[in-house]
Amino acid sequence: MSADAPLVTPVGLPRRFGAMLYDGLLLIALLMVAEFLIVAPFAITEEHPLFMTIHLYVPLLAFAFLGWFWTRPAGQTLGMQAWHVRLVDMDGGRADWRQAAIRFAVALAQWIVVLAAIALYVKGWWLAALPLAGLVMIGLMLARRDPQRLMLHDRLSGTRLVRVK
Repeated sequence: MSADAPLVTPVGLPRRFGAMLYDGLLLIALLMVAEFLIVAPFAITEEHPLFMTIHLYVPLLAFAFLGWFWTRPAGQTLGMQAWHVRLVDMDGGRADWRQAAIRFAVALAQWIVVLAAIALYVKGWWLAALPLAGLVMIGLMLARRDPQRLMLHDRLSGTRLVRVK
């Protein structure tokens, strides 16, 4: 952080999760409409040759949606605006597309671990879910103890969330 950058308030987990929930609902709605516009006209089913491309289309669309908001001068998605959170680089400036891509990829990988733990637990394989759940808990505890409240995707992308207002 540069010497002339103002002090900022780090964003804790409750505010992060609030913005994430808000944005998640918006993203689900966007993805439902976008998939319908592709699946319905072409009658894409599991047997259709284009079915596998949908698995690439969805995360690319999600990245385009989030990345567009993150790299704008405001650095805020709609959920981040509602929860008074802004994404900045470590110097307090605007995040770029490379940082947005790293942030998205690492966060997606973290969510895959969370969902895998839940899926294993639901199937009754709680012993297999335990290490994944432990990994998630360690990450959350480290973020809570971090003075800047940085999570893994913050550190690896060189970005952070700050409070606004």
